[in-house]
Amino acid sequence: MRAWLKQGFYRYFFLVAAGLGLLPFVALAFYSHPALDDFSIGDELRTKSAWKYAADVYVHSSGRYASSLSSAAIQYFGRHPAAYQWLVLAGLLGLVGSLFLAAATAVPVGHARLAGSIGGVLVGAALLNFPKPADSIYWLTGEVAYLYPVVLMALLVALLAWLAAHPHAKGRIVAWLAAAVLAVYIPGYSEITALLLPLVVVGIAVAGRPRRWGSGWVAVGAAAVLGSLLTLGTPAHHGRWQALGQPADVLLTAGRAGFHAAYSVVNWLGNGLLPLWLLLALPLSVAYSRAAGGRGLVQRLTRPVWLWPLLTVAGLWLSFFFYHFTMHDGLVPRVKNLLYLYFVAGLVLSTHAAYRRLRPRYRAVLLAAPVRVGLGFWLLLAFLSDHNPSLLAASYGQGQNAVLQAYRDWLSGDAARYDQQQRARLALLRAHAPRPVPLRLAPLRPVPLSLFHADIAPDPAGWSNRAYARFYHYPAAVYVAEPNR
Repeated sequence: MRAWLKQGFYRYFFLVAAGLGLLPFVALAFYSHPALDDFSIGDELRTKSAWKYAADVYVHSSGRYASSLSSAAIQYFGRHPAAYQWLVLAGLLGLVGSLFLAAATAVPVGHARLAGSIGGVLVGAALLNFPKPADSIYWLTGEVAYLYPVVLMALLVALLAWLAAHPHAKGRIVAWLAAAVLAVYIPGYSEITALLLPLVVVGIAVAGRPRRWGSGWVAVGAAAVLGSLLTLGTPAHHGRWQALGQPADVLLTAGRAGFHAAYSVVNWLGNGLLPLWLLLALPLSVAYSRAAGGRGLVQRLTRPVWLWPLLTVAGLWLSFFFYHFTMHDGLVPRVKNLLYLYFVAGLVLSTHAAYRRLRPRYRAVLLAAPVRVGLGFWLLLAFLSDHNPSLLAASYGQGQNAVLQAYRDWLSGDAARYDQQQRARLALLRAHAPRPVPLRLAPLRPVPLSLFHADIAPDPAGWSNRAYARFYHYPAAVYVAEPNR
């Protein structure tokens, strides 16, 4: 294993692979365009402060105080529409940077070379099977609500890892305060973050026994629970849930939630990309364990091999149950994006815990050079495959992992054509603005899967149409000739 690391393969392989996987996502950011709530919230925040907007949302709509406050990014877009693509790119790079920062702070002092490789593993895993980038990366409203909390959670992990490694550092009081602020803020992004963060706190409490580390850990856990209570306990939620009438049958809802959780796991693992990616990362896990010994946040959290598989599955089930029981509806794609990233975090911790307990003879087999080459070749095949065993002509080139789809949307020119159509629409809108007559727009075709979230409707009276016209100061109705497809 040391020979492999000394050769530099594992030092650069995951870093380069993650960079290649990230490349099309960065490129597509420059073809992204606003939709739906971007227009309505952006227009509203032109005349209202983010604080007033957050207060109104908390009292009358939902407990998502953090998401509402973070809508300052949408407010900036409302006042500077040309900045949309840069705001989208900033959120994406924020995710990548926070994952690398978490890896860097978790690596023991003197082993900084591991940080880049581990960061590459995290970024690659986050992107490979990302369910719908259009809803949480290239749609600013979805990015604010469902990607920002992941960025802040990675920053919280980085802070806690630094505090675990430097319990007597001079800046620890400031670091503890920052960690507590993040812990109370993150649950306020959505009901799902309010449900999942307490589970992470439970994992830290069970695995790390934080009372032995000091009162700071207890304060951070208490802040996370407080944030969750503030999010879920708003009167706006109670009014909306009670208005639904009789609640769904608990046992039936529990069964549905179990089915959807299992279906999600099967599909996220079923194409083989995540398991193969993490199997290839075994030498990094072994090297990290040797460097850290029993010290450090990650090593403490992965002592019980059963803990993170249990919490990962429990978090998925609880999220599906909550939505089915309170909303009587399934999860929208942007929520599934958040759950996927939670699943990836749990899978990485679970895999590392299993690697730590792998018997030496089995570890030697997995670390053998022929096995590593075979796994790498299998990963490449799984990445490029259309998963079309029937060889149907209609399924050629339809492989659906997120990275391959992003490359397809970018290199095929679909993203550029989508961008040109959106810009042509805006030019047409501005040219007709002085005349208060209804304006019919051509549908967007083709619509790149990685980028397209939603469009205005054929009905001129639809709320999205009115928000679109109001945002661009058009004095009459705007509608499309027919739905996009």
